[in-house]
Amino acid sequence: MKFWYFLLVGMSLCASVIDDRIVGLIGQKAFEQNRLILNTVFLDTRRYKQGGFVDMVEVARILERLGLLPKSLPTPTPQKVWFFSYNNPTLFFRLTEEALQEAYIFKYTITHIQRDKDGVVETFAFISTTIPDPVRIGSFLRAHGIKVLDIRHQEESWYYTLDCSQGVLGVPKVAERTKTPKGKPTIWLDISGLSSITIVAIRGNHWFPKIFIYDRFLHPLQRIERPGPVKRLELTLPNGSYYIKISDRFSAKNIKNGFVILPR
Repeated sequence: MKFWYFLLVGMSLCASVIDDRIVGLIGQKAFEQNRLILNTVFLDTRRYKQGGFVDMVEVARILERLGLLPKSLPTPTPQKVWFFSYNNPTLFFRLTEEALQEAYIFKYTITHIQRDKDGVVETFAFISTTIPDPVRIGSFLRAHGIKVLDIRHQEESWYYTLDCSQGVLGVPKVAERTKTPKGKPTIWLDISGLSSITIVAIRGNHWFPKIFIYDRFLHPLQRIERPGPVKRLELTLPNGSYYIKISDRFSAKNIKNGFVILPR
């Protein structure tokens, strides 16, 4: 993935790290044309750093307010979004796709996936007048524990460098009696810290259990199926359990009324 390294450092010709990140988003020409206002707005660089890194989401937010990051194009245009992470590839794949949808990009093709000792890259391609808003994408990722280390914009492509080591799905945590929503084809829950749970199918369900249990990094720990139908299921959780996905072997209609989850 040496290309990624050169992408990140190739534009580092600015006087400061903040300037470099701004140029990476709007380009050198726009930076020079607006240097005076940018120098004024970003004078206090401490406001735009978080945990020793540039707060890319806040930088993008300010640039949008200044009108330097448009949100749409005049005609449908081929665009790409590249995501790179050094770690946690399973969670990375799930959350990057959800992040793109958070920016109102729903019709896309995954055109490139690469995974090696340096990390993992995934590329989404689409044609739209909508520009994938870096503030919405970055805010979503950050809300799920992912550090947005850098965002670059070149022509019609966006490049995100991420640290997913502390990423989380952001699903409801089972700490006490929990009732799940109705009409969900699959139900994801955070079961971290629990040793066992009881799943009770709400009246009207005809549940044939299909359950997956995962660790914090979405590595599968256990798969559970029952011939059913089942009204109540008690589970002893394997060590390291963090997430559970509950579904039905045959049809989402069989669990349309949801469940009650009892931690034990």
